[in-house]
Amino acid sequence: MLYDINDNPIANNWDAKYAAQPLEIRNKLDALDEMKAKDYQLRLIKRKRMEINEGDVFVLSPREGIYFYGKVMKTNIISVDNDSFIEGMNVAFFFKNKTVRVSIDDYSPDYNNLLIMPAIVDKSYWSQGLFYNVGNAPITAEEQNLDYGFCDIGWNGLRYCNVKGEIMKREPKILSIYGISTITGIAAKIERELIMNPDILKFKNDRL
Repeated sequence: MLYDINDNPIANNWDAKYAAQPLEIRNKLDALDEMKAKDYQLRLIKRKRMEINEGDVFVLSPREGIYFYGKVMKTNIISVDNDSFIEGMNVAFFFKNKTVRVSIDDYSPDYNNLLIMPAIVDKSYWSQGLFYNVGNAPITAEEQNLDYGFCDIGWNGLRYCNVKGEIMKREPKILSIYGISTITGIAAKIERELIMNPDILKFKNDRL
C-alpha cells in the first residue's frame, strides 16, 4: 500500500520534536545543520578489518571517553528488488545504554528507549574505527519479533517495508528510513539527540 509522499511520519515526528524544544535548543540544532561534519563526527576507537555477524555488540563514541552500545541485528541483506544500495548491508540498533570501557560488561539494551532509530550500514563504520565490536550476544526470540521496519520513499509515494524491502501493511512501532545511512548522517542524528537531551551523557550515581 502506498501513502502520500508529503505525509512522511519520520519528517513529521522530527518537526514536532523540533517545535517542542526551547528556543535555545532550536538555535543549537539550527547551528548543527550549518556545521562541517568534522565538528561533530564520531570519535575514532580502533580501525580493524573484521567479519560482521548477527548479534555482534559494538561501541561508538560521540564524546571522548564515553561509549554507547549498538547491536548488529541483520547482516548481508538480500532485498527482493535487488537494490544495489541495500544488498549485502547490515542493520544496526543503537542504545542509550553506555559505558566508559571498551567492553561488553555494561551492555544492557532497552528497545523501548533507543538512542536513534536503527540504520542500514556497511562495513566502513568498523574498518574506519568508528564502530568497534566488543562481543556477541545471540539474537533472542524477543529481538527476532521486534516490530521494526522502514519507510521507503519513492517518486510515486511512500510505503512501509521490512529489511528485505517486502511491503508491510501498517506502520511499524520502530521506524527508520529505507536506505544506507552515511557515517555523517548517523553522527548528526546522535548529536541532535545529545543537544536535546544532554543528560543522556550522564551516568547514574557516577557508578562507572
